[in-house]
Amino acid sequence: MNPAASTSQSVELNSDSTLTETAYYQILHKIISGELPAGTELKSTRLARELDLSRTPILQALSRLLHDGIVIQEKNHRATVVPGAERWLMDIHELRILLEPPATEKAAHRLTEAQLAELRNLADAADPTKTENWKDSANRFDYQLHITIAEACGNLPLQESIRKCMSFKLLTYSYSSDAPDILKREYHEHLEILSALEQKLADTAGAAMKFHLLSSTRYLKTNTRYI
Repeated sequence: MNPAASTSQSVELNSDSTLTETAYYQILHKIISGELPAGTELKSTRLARELDLSRTPILQALSRLLHDGIVIQEKNHRATVVPGAERWLMDIHELRILLEPPATEKAAHRLTEAQLAELRNLADAADPTKTENWKDSANRFDYQLHITIAEACGNLPLQESIRKCMSFKLLTYSYSSDAPDILKREYHEHLEILSALEQKLADTAGAAMKFHLLSSTRYLKTNTRYI
């Protein structure tokens, strides 16, 4: 799924995703929101009924959650939610703090003019003073900025790790309870990162990315953004 390519990104999980992805994100949301706490047995028939899906995408989604370490399944037992899974998105965010600042520094001298122009167009489209539907546009800019940096960093394992983190970030676009002032703050932090990248200022761009992620972490620790 590539939400950055969608011109109607909310991001709506059902629009461009497969049924398995829909099931995956809905089950994950139930876990991080506490609806399915640690130790809960995940019964495919019950989940299929609650999510109005067939058992096939549910079983495939559970397999993905198992692979990601969010659930565990012992032999001859149902899958259960792993202790600490409710902190999954917070923990992913903390991982991003370790990954993305150095990736941003690496990308500063590798981003093409075409990539920078695309990001600047997305930034302009997300300007809250000019765009009525700026929240959706801000999400598109957010996602594409981080993904483009990953693609340009020149380190394949680092790129794939960031991509994986951003796949979980998709959940926040649909379930986030962010207030407009928080989204505007993040938008301006993204602009600072982009400006430094446009000027090929690697250290400045890396520092701006670290500030942005740390700022978001402080907010997340005191707010229920993801639920």
